[in-house]
Amino acid sequence: MSDTTAQRALLAAPEKAAPPASQLIVHVARTYGVSPLKQFSQMVRLWAGKNRMEFNQYYNNGVYRKDLSAEEKRQFVGERGSRLLNDRLSPRSITQQRAFVRDKVFYGAMLDQLGFPTPRIQAVASGHRSYGNMTTLTQAHEIENFLLNDAAYPLFVKPEQGSGSVGSALINEVDKSTRELVLSNGNRIDLHAFATEAMEDYAAGLLFQDAVEQHPIMTEMAGQAVGTIRVVTVIQDNSPEVLYTLWKVPSPKAMSDNYWQSGSMIAEIEKVSGILQQCRRGAGPEQEIVETHPVSEKSFPGMQIPHWEAILRITKEAHHLMPEFGVFGWDIAVTKDGPVIIECNANPHHMLFQLTTGRGILNDEFAPILKKIEDRGQALRSVARDAALQRERDGH
Repeated sequence: MSDTTAQRALLAAPEKAAPPASQLIVHVARTYGVSPLKQFSQMVRLWAGKNRMEFNQYYNNGVYRKDLSAEEKRQFVGERGSRLLNDRLSPRSITQQRAFVRDKVFYGAMLDQLGFPTPRIQAVASGHRSYGNMTTLTQAHEIENFLLNDAAYPLFVKPEQGSGSVGSALINEVDKSTRELVLSNGNRIDLHAFATEAMEDYAAGLLFQDAVEQHPIMTEMAGQAVGTIRVVTVIQDNSPEVLYTLWKVPSPKAMSDNYWQSGSMIAEIEKVSGILQQCRRGAGPEQEIVETHPVSEKSFPGMQIPHWEAILRITKEAHHLMPEFGVFGWDIAVTKDGPVIIECNANPHHMLFQLTTGRGILNDEFAPILKKIEDRGQALRSVARDAALQRERDGH
């Protein structure tokens, strides 16, 4: 049996970001000509108000850059600022289906029933819940038996709820002779250890679904791991529209496409044409523009994402199912047959846009659009509040 079987299979969450080290402060001062006092002053201003940017996020987003005006710096938000923005676009009092949207089994089942393409779920592991006619695995030995005898490979595993690829793994096959799972990154994991890990860490729900086979053009560029297209849709008036689009390019050694994994990249996509504009890797002073993929050596700028019109169409149509939400972030896999909806996010992480483009999400292009969506949300909230008061007066 392999001596690597003690390692964990499911992707762990990233460590909490540490405060900026003195070396980073000195490096920015020397390289970018921004004194430590001015850095601190800018960080304090961005920590307050709508920005809510933590100090480490100031550096990750490169807000210290001297080519940014004071106004352009104020257009950046931190993780908390991104969440608060999404709450203004989709007020919580009128978007009470958030828990349903986060539930990958139930929300995915709804999309599938309504004719939207989604990955097939082979089984769900849970110690607390039933899933109707879906195969439900309630104990570790049932997971072992499923993976050994019933699963169709390759198989993608992820939590029923959660984000950031935490808890995910791409399993290529099971080696029955050694009772090991063979992951797409080449690691081999003991079957019993994996099943135990799954039930101990994700008893609330772990999905086993068909691994999506990526479009050959994208695989030829970036490898086997699926890099999803992030499409952020918004509703200004009555119809959804696309705000921005990105391609989350996996690290050559990764099993998923989350940007915090070392070596991962993000490419900006022109939202009308579906043509890549630029690709970046890393964050802060270490961030670099990547012209060609480090393995395939194919050029990022100018690449056409396949099935682009279909990607835009299904994300806007799916958003229209719940028009009370002012914003959604969609993760779309592109196959040879067309786009597949992997996940929907009611709280899209706008720092991805900032890391990819070097622009704040509150930029001059987006700010008027976001203001109209906020106003729409407030109007819908007022209507809902007035309706509730009327029901109380009517004795209902």
